[in-house]
Amino acid sequence: MDSVTALERAYESMRNATADLGPAQMTAPSQCDGWDVKTLLNHVFGVGWMFTLVNQGQALGEDSGDVVGTDPALACREVAAANIAAWKIDGAFDGDRTYPFGSFPAPRALLINVGEIAVHAWDVAKSTGQDASIDSGVAALLWDFYNSLPLEAFREHGAFGPVVPVPESAPVADRVLGLIGFQPLAVRAA
Repeated sequence: MDSVTALERAYESMRNATADLGPAQMTAPSQCDGWDVKTLLNHVFGVGWMFTLVNQGQALGEDSGDVVGTDPALACREVAAANIAAWKIDGAFDGDRTYPFGSFPAPRALLINVGEIAVHAWDVAKSTGQDASIDSGVAALLWDFYNSLPLEAFREHGAFGPVVPVPESAPVADRVLGLIGFQPLAVRAA
């Protein structure tokens, strides 16, 4: 699977997860310590806009604040359309991209973008009592990508939590989630 298709599938999962969210679900705790679902959505949609602006050659401003508003489904559709389009423009894969957290070759930056959307779509779904999963093709791409990273350095900066043990026989999506510090649905704590 190519990375742009993976981003499209990740956003499809996010659209499904946000389609019918009500006010009570927005205050539910997420899988990210200390964040409720609305805080998580503001983070992930803000990140989507950040990747979009950088790809368009625009300067990044201050923290994007409340990008979710009262309609998370609309906010999701808007960021998804812009973010996906930004990876389809001429030159989208040329050179490096610089973000507040570092500079990366454009193809690797896209994989970071995919991971943010896919993992947080799973988080929103799980946190709001929906079926939570990551597309198996997206998960396979993320498994290879995350295993190419210096994960301990990312853990030191709080980007990922400690590894959650997951059997090698588990689906790749569960192994991805465990690798970056989440407890997948299919694996129960001992």
